[in-house]
Amino acid sequence: MNNTKKRLIASFIFIFTLFSTVSLYADDKKDSHTPDPYGEEEFAQWQKDLRRFEIISFGAMPFVSLISFWSYDIYRSIKHKGDPAYRPWPLKDPSVAKPLSESEQKKIFASIVGISIGVALIDLSYNLIKRSMDKKKIQEIREDAIELIPLDDAELDPEKGSIKKKNLLIPIKDGSKQKPKGSDNKKKNLSDEEKDNS
Repeated sequence: MNNTKKRLIASFIFIFTLFSTVSLYADDKKDSHTPDPYGEEEFAQWQKDLRRFEIISFGAMPFVSLISFWSYDIYRSIKHKGDPAYRPWPLKDPSVAKPLSESEQKKIFASIVGISIGVALIDLSYNLIKRSMDKKKIQEIREDAIELIPLDDAELDPEKGSIKKKNLLIPIKDGSKQKPKGSDNKKKNLSDEEKDNS
């Protein structure tokens, strides 16, 4: 190949790559590729609970494994009193220390997994109980809420601009209605006043 062909091919590749990258950068300016944050309704509650369960179980593993290995070292040192090969972790001499057997390692690993899952289950059950108690409180508040009952024109006294007292009834939770407290006494007082006026 002569030099002119090489230069022609090199210039073609240069121009092609130059325009392809320019178009990519132009698209980046128009559209934002930043993801939107998750909304409240985007995931179901069981998915959020499962994710929390995973995070807590895997997050507890390092701490549980450290405590499990250390407590098993202490158990071994108590079982073999006075033997320097079974001293617990801070006091171990690496040249004399007896390593854990494969069956001991499997038992420790199983206990680590079990305790980590147990911690996550405790957290899950606590949150489920708390959520159900909150729902019950909200339901009780809604049941005890004040209910506004619109009045008919027959129940209003247009001359005085008030409610006619003889038609005033208070709804009770069972659906029936009762007269307000003290309404009988007011009627007696009104009848006494009427007698005095006459």
